[in-house]
Amino acid sequence: MYFDKQIRGNQRLQRFLRSASLAVATFMGLAIPAVQAEPITGPVSHIRDGDTFVIRNQPIRLCGIDAPEVGTAGAQEATNYLRELTSGKSVKCIAVNEGTVCDGRSKRTNRDRIVAQCYVGGMDIARALVEARLACDWPKFSGGAYRVVGGCTR
Repeated sequence: MYFDKQIRGNQRLQRFLRSASLAVATFMGLAIPAVQAEPITGPVSHIRDGDTFVIRNQPIRLCGIDAPEVGTAGAQEATNYLRELTSGKSVKCIAVNEGTVCDGRSKRTNRDRIVAQCYVGGMDIARALVEARLACDWPKFSGGAYRVVGGCTR
């Protein structure tokens, strides 16, 4: 009888210690792996300029490049090309720090925009803009991922 009480007491203690350990580890961020956010996907509803557009009411800023600002030389061409690349297609955007070329170099947001690496099919939109000479690689944020021979950099 005494032996049975000892075993049951130890089992309760063991369960308690396991629960407490899990709670402490979870609180410290040790037991739960980082959960990757879902990509932002959908059609582009509005294009602000050559490196900013809107998907599902969420403004997106392409990471790692710099396109001309509205009202400056080349801005309309970059905006038109971005429109051509995305028109009627589903765009997939991965926010910075979720597996982009800009991870660790760029903030996740800029002004009201999510900073992201975006694709149409398998094509990287930022790379297409740089290769078309309508945007510049911004190595401070891209790590040189969009550098092209003879291309511009910021």
